[in-house]
Amino acid sequence: MAALHHVDIRNFYIESASFIQFSRRCRSPFVFFDTEFTLGCILRHSKHHTQLSPTERYSVLKLNANVIRPTQVGITISDGGTSSATWQFELQDFDLRSHPHAPGAISLLESSGINLTWNRQVGMPSAWLARLLLDAGLVGDLSKATWVAFHGCYDFVILFKALFQLTTKMRVMLPETMEEFMALTKWFFGGRIYDVKCLIRRCDGLYGGLEKVAEKLNVKRAVGKAHQAGSDSLLTCQVFLRMKTIYFSLGDDGKERKMPYEGLIFGLNN
Repeated sequence: MAALHHVDIRNFYIESASFIQFSRRCRSPFVFFDTEFTLGCILRHSKHHTQLSPTERYSVLKLNANVIRPTQVGITISDGGTSSATWQFELQDFDLRSHPHAPGAISLLESSGINLTWNRQVGMPSAWLARLLLDAGLVGDLSKATWVAFHGCYDFVILFKALFQLTTKMRVMLPETMEEFMALTKWFFGGRIYDVKCLIRRCDGLYGGLEKVAEKLNVKRAVGKAHQAGSDSLLTCQVFLRMKTIYFSLGDDGKERKMPYEGLIFGLNN
């Protein structure tokens, strides 16, 4: 069974050393990540989400993201082959007593085994994770990492906010326009961004959420359970690599196909 490293304030420095060591061992690492948060969508547009323009979608994302507080971040680092490692970072950012939240999101996370009170007590600040990503060389203009999420607009926003605040020391509000946000996102994460939810458009027979796509690909969850960030990041890794083998391996010329939708994030660009 795959190992999942649980990280909080008590073992952060020990686990960060192994995280950096493993990251640097991969010359061009794939970074699969997932976040769990308690907001849901408190603020909504009057239109149905399928009718929103990219600009309108970004305006809704910005309103929600400016008050969002994550409880977990899961990161699976892979060399793109058989070697991978997964960390689940418990965060202290959210306080159930004072921060905005959606009751349904709280119930979902608690039923998935996330103890929000415990996270507040022993979780780590998201700024520590941002610093770890920088120290590991996984973000920034010199990074060779490829970042992959599933339906990742809020996932990228959460890490974007942590990185932006760490590097600028400014209180984070998302940029005014989606174009500005995407430009800054490209600087932090490079142009090598993939969202599996976008990729399945080119994969016959694949649809739905992460669990459904995994089921269609006959991929079994290796460890943990749904709606825990570490487990979901690892399942995203399993699904992506399986899709890459089946749908995007070699073209008619014998060369590896370029995967479509590079740089696009589902929920923003679609």
